[in-house]
Amino acid sequence: MKRQLLLLSLMAMAMFSCDKKEDEDPATACGVSDPVENLPWLKSMSEEAASDEFTQYSYIAQAIYNGETVFYNGSCCPNCNWQLTLYDCSGNAIENDYSISDLENNTVIWHPENSVCEFN
Repeated sequence: MKRQLLLLSLMAMAMFSCDKKEDEDPATACGVSDPVENLPWLKSMSEEAASDEFTQYSYIAQAIYNGETVFYNGSCCPNCNWQLTLYDCSGNAIENDYSISDLENNTVIWHPENSVCEFN
């Protein structure tokens, strides 16, 4: 009898530990499904990039840095100097020594309609 109770207890624990929450969206970043629209600081960044004279070279990307979601404003301008600055979910610049090769899962989440950048 004890064996059966132990077996039933283990099965119940396994079932509940593997139960995926229905309200979880695997595509969310920083708790929102559309960061450019739902994070005010990121929306402001995209609006600023859209009105810039070099807008066709601008884009915003999302990536993983040290296990955390980060964002950056990128440029594919062939004649411009560009510096990588990472931002956390609150829009704070991340102070650290990093490069583009330190990022995982780079995904472009915004670019203007007239973009000349090539995204792989």
